[in-house]
Amino acid sequence: MFGVALVLPGAVQPELAAGLGLDLAASGLVAAALSLGLGVGVVAGGPLTDRCARRPLFCGAAALAAFAGLGLALLPSFAGVLAASAGIGLGAGIYETLLNAVVPERKPEAAAARLSLLHAAATLGAALGAPALAALAQRGGFERAYTVLGAAFALLALLGLVVRFPEAAPLPMAAKRPRDPATPRRVASWAFVAFCYVGLETALSVFAAPYATSLGLGPARGMCALSAFWLGLLLARVVFAALRGQASPLTLRRAGLAGALVLGVGVWLGGPPEPLFLATGLAFGVVFPVVVVLAGNAVPERRATAVGIVVGMGSVGGFVVPFSVGALGDRFGAPALLAALALLGGSIALAARAPPMRRR
Repeated sequence: MFGVALVLPGAVQPELAAGLGLDLAASGLVAAALSLGLGVGVVAGGPLTDRCARRPLFCGAAALAAFAGLGLALLPSFAGVLAASAGIGLGAGIYETLLNAVVPERKPEAAAARLSLLHAAATLGAALGAPALAALAQRGGFERAYTVLGAAFALLALLGLVVRFPEAAPLPMAAKRPRDPATPRRVASWAFVAFCYVGLETALSVFAAPYATSLGLGPARGMCALSAFWLGLLLARVVFAALRGQASPLTLRRAGLAGALVLGVGVWLGGPPEPLFLATGLAFGVVFPVVVVLAGNAVPERRATAVGIVVGMGSVGGFVVPFSVGALGDRFGAPALLAALALLGGSIALAARAPPMRRR
């Protein structure tokens, strides 16, 4: 469900643009609202997961996302879309941090592989959810897509009532201080990587259809490219988990350089969008699960809080980047938008060159 929510703005972008008269910058603002909600949710979810009962937290977060999606029917306007997107992001962000923290707790020695599978499941949801949401929007308008997604989150909240969640481990005395100013410094480099990656992922999801349209291919080909991107992410994460890949800065450097090269060469050569988006997903697929593991390892005594900070900065990227590159695309065209995203890929490689700061 989390993956389905991530592609919501991109999947319904043609209907939003047609129904509400949105340009690329305004479409990016819808994705930014979703990311803003995610950012608040993942940051708040860190300390909540460290301190609260997990099952009520999960169910409450899913119910919040359900309320936001179902509520758009009461205010089917641009303001309503922004509010619904932010609410969905808020609920999804809280339970994303919860899952990112709980999964490594059970088998810390296999954290990278297990988190890669978790994110592969989210990626599968995005790959399948994009065409499903697009079809709903084409048949019943963007409101129907939001309503169906809200109903699905309501079912998820009910499912959480019967799923077992491990209890929060008691915090060590050193970790019970109200504030730990060292924590942000220890995850600073990983937070920047998350900012670049989530911003890039969100922008590619939102602007797949406009990019295809700029090539004279139409929104349908853009939806195919969007699904190809998430399929690439899925394949990369499944292979990484199957090979029991290690979470290391070197892995991030390689992925950032590969993704930047794919985007740069793809925009330069042109051609159909589907192979370009598939290759981009394959290149960047391991970035997010690896950076989540590295963040948790940097502050093991406050794992959920550290993950929340890093994923929260990712959501800031998801807020800033789509709006910024959307404005760039309005002025210079969609290919310039993708070229700017290639620079973010290079930034991932540069940021991962130094290990996170730690106190001894």
